[in-house]
Amino acid sequence: MGSDRLDMMSLQERIGYITQDPVIFGDTLFNNVTFWAEDNEKNRQKFWKAIEQAAILDFVHELPAKEETILGNNGVNLSGGQRQRISIARELFKQVEILILDEATSALDSETERAIQTNIEKLKGSYTMLIVAHRIATIKNADKIVVMKNGEIADIGEFKDLVAHSSYFGKLVALQEI
Repeated sequence: MGSDRLDMMSLQERIGYITQDPVIFGDTLFNNVTFWAEDNEKNRQKFWKAIEQAAILDFVHELPAKEETILGNNGVNLSGGQRQRISIARELFKQVEILILDEATSALDSETERAIQTNIEKLKGSYTMLIVAHRIATIKNADKIVVMKNGEIADIGEFKDLVAHSSYFGKLVALQEI
C-alpha cells in the first residue's frame, strides 16, 4: 500500500461510535469502559480521564465499589443517561479523534439530554464530532449543520443562517419549537 493511500484500519481506530442504545456488559465499570484492558497505572489514568470527560465522575464516586462496581446485564440498574455517559467514556478511553453520535440522545428525557449536550459542548474542539439527530436542539450549537431531505443534502450552514435562509429548516425549527 502506497503512503498516499488511506489505511482503513488506522482510520477505524480513530473513530468512536456512540449509538442510541449502548451495550453495557454484566461486568465491572472499569471493564465496560476499557473493554478489558490490562489493569495497570496507565490504563487507570486513561480510565479516570475518560470518566471525567464523559461527565460521570460524580456518579462513579458514589458507587459502592467505584470502578470495580459490577454493572447489571445491559446496564439494568443504570439510567439511560448513565449508560450513554459510560458509552461516551468507552470511546474517549480509546483516545479516538472522531466521535460519531448516532441519535445518541434521542431515547433520553429532556433534562438528561441537556446534561449530555453540555458534556458534548465541553468536548468541542478536542474531537471532530459528527452528530446524527432528528431533534434540532441536539445540533443547534454545531459548527456546521447538514440538513437532509428525502435522503439528499438540502442545505449546509450554521443554525442562525439556516433559520434565516432555508424555508425547509425553518419549518423544522418551528415544528420543534426551538
